[in-house]
Amino acid sequence: MAAAPNRQVFEAAASWYVQFQAEPPTLAEQRAWQLWLDSDPAHLAAWNQMEQLQRHLGTLPPDLKRRALNNGQQRRQVLKLLLLLAGSGVVGWNAQQHSAVWADYKTAVGQRRSLSLADGSQIQLNTDTAIDVSFDSRQRLIRLRGGEILVQTGKLGDQRPFFVETRDGRVQALGTRFSVQQLADSTRVGVLEDRVSIQPAGQTVTAQILKAGEGADFDSRHISVVHPFQSSQVAWINGQLIVLDARLGDVVQELGRYRRGVLHCDDRARNLRVSGTFRVDSSDAVLANLQASLPIHIRYFTRYWVSISHTS
Repeated sequence: MAAAPNRQVFEAAASWYVQFQAEPPTLAEQRAWQLWLDSDPAHLAAWNQMEQLQRHLGTLPPDLKRRALNNGQQRRQVLKLLLLLAGSGVVGWNAQQHSAVWADYKTAVGQRRSLSLADGSQIQLNTDTAIDVSFDSRQRLIRLRGGEILVQTGKLGDQRPFFVETRDGRVQALGTRFSVQQLADSTRVGVLEDRVSIQPAGQTVTAQILKAGEGADFDSRHISVVHPFQSSQVAWINGQLIVLDARLGDVVQELGRYRRGVLHCDDRARNLRVSGTFRVDSSDAVLANLQASLPIHIRYFTRYWVSISHTS
């Protein structure tokens, strides 16, 4: 296994990132970056972790994001932000990257997978997902290390409780079909059939029941307000992303989960509205269709770096 990237490598990755954010790279810069990327496995690992940061930056306050990525002179601030996020567990780079290697089952970026368990349960793994399966005499336990799963519990009459555990707490299936996604700072649950019980890790938080058609986010101390949950939100099991009057920025962020590299959308384009059904495994075709129907321009600086900007 390649050694984990050190601070110097992270700083180099941050430098490239800020340079590309500040202005489109020249052909010579693209080639230099590709040579750097290919010269050491640690460089690729650091860049992959930069991709994770790019996805999570959407959850940070906009003023902090602008200050961090404003220009090349701010690369030290970017590096500090990287290290802060890694240390706080928001992204959990090293721990998550290395623990995923040892997961019982996992998918790569852009890959999906179906599992049949011994109790008859069916587990669907979305892109970039890792789980452990631990069945014993007392319980059936799925540990979600990262990513997103859809669970259909078995119909064989197994009386052992069925749990999905994340870093934020546990979800208990009550004869049901439901999804669980590990977000940057919380866990998202949606119920399609029957019920589940959400129990945050904090001992003072009371468990809450969700019924079919309901969803909620939770962390170790809080459970969000219950919101509607529809089957279209798990269309990924069929390789689809279905949206109705959604922000382009949110659609781009979701598409970014299924492809390697940075998929960047500028602030003006981010608020355009989008409706449609898109293939998550054909993101380049999706981007071409979006460009044909919206006032946006898409530039491929490299196959790993795509920028979307408003044209007016």
